[in-house]
Amino acid sequence: MKPTVLVIDDEKTFRIVAEEALSAEGFTVTSASSGHAGLAAWQREPSDLVILDRHLPDTDGIAILETMTRESREKNIDTLIVVATAYADVTSAVQALKLGAFDYLSKPLQLPEFLVTVRKAIEAQRLRAQVRQLTGRAQAAMGDLVVGSSAAMKKVIDMVDKVAEAPDTTVLIQGESGTGKELIADLIARRTVGRKDGPFVEINCASVPESLLESELFGHERGAFTDAKTQKRGLFEEADGGTLLLDEVGEMPVATQAKLLKVLEEMTFRRLGGTRDLSINVRVVAATNKELADEVERGAFRLDLYHRLDVFHIRVPPLRERPEDIMPLATHFLARFAARMRKPAAKFAPETERLLLAYDYPGNVRELRNVIERAVILSTQEVLGDDCIVLSGPSRAAAAPAAAASFFSIDVDGAGKPPDLEALERAYIARLLTFASGNRTAVARLLGVSYPTIAKKIADYGLA
Repeated sequence: MKPTVLVIDDEKTFRIVAEEALSAEGFTVTSASSGHAGLAAWQREPSDLVILDRHLPDTDGIAILETMTRESREKNIDTLIVVATAYADVTSAVQALKLGAFDYLSKPLQLPEFLVTVRKAIEAQRLRAQVRQLTGRAQAAMGDLVVGSSAAMKKVIDMVDKVAEAPDTTVLIQGESGTGKELIADLIARRTVGRKDGPFVEINCASVPESLLESELFGHERGAFTDAKTQKRGLFEEADGGTLLLDEVGEMPVATQAKLLKVLEEMTFRRLGGTRDLSINVRVVAATNKELADEVERGAFRLDLYHRLDVFHIRVPPLRERPEDIMPLATHFLARFAARMRKPAAKFAPETERLLLAYDYPGNVRELRNVIERAVILSTQEVLGDDCIVLSGPSRAAAAPAAAASFFSIDVDGAGKPPDLEALERAYIARLLTFASGNRTAVARLLGVSYPTIAKKIADYGLA
């Protein structure tokens, strides 16, 4: 998308020259001949950059600058403003800069100087947007990973912090689909000493055809193959100075694995069709939902590459192994999607919590996020009921009564003595502990009692 520039100036000649010069540079340009017309145009459709005349026929340009700066803050609009005037003086320049102007130019403007300032402003605006995007992405990743984090996830984050101090070490992240392997890789990239400000480049090895994967990774020279009309930089080059994530690395063809091994060992490679080696400085993070050791046994993955990738191993546990994370994550997603969709949903009904806690989540955190997003779409009340929860498989809560019934053999024909209430309660709590993988908080939620109550019951019945 082309950067947009709004020129507010009462001099027709200046507007025409500026529009022609900026259009030739690839910008989308609009203009206004008065301050109020320019402000109205900007309020209708904010531009990336405003070139604002200091002296306008209907108002002072400084007043327009103040209004734009204030509204930009209030409405979270990212616009840079360059003030231009034929009446340059130090006082005006300082005033404009203090009020938020990006730069200050004096008329008559020299076209080369004018274009340099515009390019600098647009580049600054682009970098600011990139920083916000990366910050938002990192915050979202941290939220999805560590909100209400269990001991298992705290261990994962601790490992991330440790490997962040070793910027050249190759990392292998293993975990089921939906556990957040990409988020862990992103977190490693954003915390790594000497690389956190570098690029983070990722490729899903399973989604790229085998014939194109090497070109994507290593690039190619013009004429390297039939469709190679121009030279192309590969992802290793794009990631230079930063981190490259090889997602689903277990799907990489064996022939490409051999070339990857050479790059990891020497940090040099050649583009397809190239004749010279290129040096790079990249940390490689590989992720897979497979057990690569099993793939080695099958002959589908090179043993030497496996050992080269598995220098630092991080296993991301599935959600069913950390049920204490379910409700904190669900609440986190509820707040996110309710705000995004402007829905009133603010909390879960008790029966909704029990239903969420009793599900296995074969799709892990990704599935939980999708379940909550779908529930918010369906919801109309502040309290989100279980009628909004759509699960792809059976709930353990639904199976619990039947399971408990099969656990208890109650003889009603007098042939045997049925268990007393205390024995039934003990057996039922034991069953729930099994369903919740031993998590007492989850059992308390399922029973609708406090944690101290269930902790005492477990101790009294000797179930600890």
